[in-house]
Amino acid sequence: MKVNLTNRLLLIANMIPGGHVVADIGTDHAYLPIYLIKEGISTRVIATEITQGPFKRALENVKKAGLEDFIELRHGPGLKPLAPGEVQTAVIAGMGGETIAGIIRDSRPVAGSMKLMLLQPMRNQPELRRQLFSMGFKIIDEDIAVEDSRFYEIIAARRQSPGPFDDIDIAVGPVLRKKKTPIVYEYIQHKIEILESLINPLKTINTASGQKALAQYQRELEIWKEVLQ
Repeated sequence: MKVNLTNRLLLIANMIPGGHVVADIGTDHAYLPIYLIKEGISTRVIATEITQGPFKRALENVKKAGLEDFIELRHGPGLKPLAPGEVQTAVIAGMGGETIAGIIRDSRPVAGSMKLMLLQPMRNQPELRRQLFSMGFKIIDEDIAVEDSRFYEIIAARRQSPGPFDDIDIAVGPVLRKKKTPIVYEYIQHKIEILESLINPLKTINTASGQKALAQYQRELEIWKEVLQ
């Protein structure tokens, strides 16, 4: 069974240290676990799913690939199917930032025992960073994947004192703010354009809620523009 990963999953796979036992949380089709084993990145993967349909689909794909001895499917929510110290790296991708933060918060002994967590929030990235910092996790790497003209943030974190952080670390990221690759630069420009498109219509709205939103977006715009300097 040949697996072609999407750009975001491929970037995540490339961020996984070789030889780690990996957990793929919410594995869906089990494409990432199959890729990790076939490419020799990992020797063992635990793939979890909470929903019966995707669980059965993942199990079928693992059997088709002939990798039952290397990929274990477990049914359950978030990190709950895992024990502390059982895996070195966990991948939690394709969920909202608050959902990912909740998964980590509900299983802190498991999350804290890992050497690395690779997180790919679909939205609410700043809130995920804020909660990671508050739970005592440090963001050690960040990157951007582009897929179908959409940008995806990937956050690498581990249990370690985050040290001091500011509004830019939360909104943009402590690593992204310093990573001036072409893709990151394009992503920052994209965020600025979105904020400007939100701000312009609000300038003519005099309601309290409109002015509050305007002030919020203007502050966010200042932060993103500051990163470009």
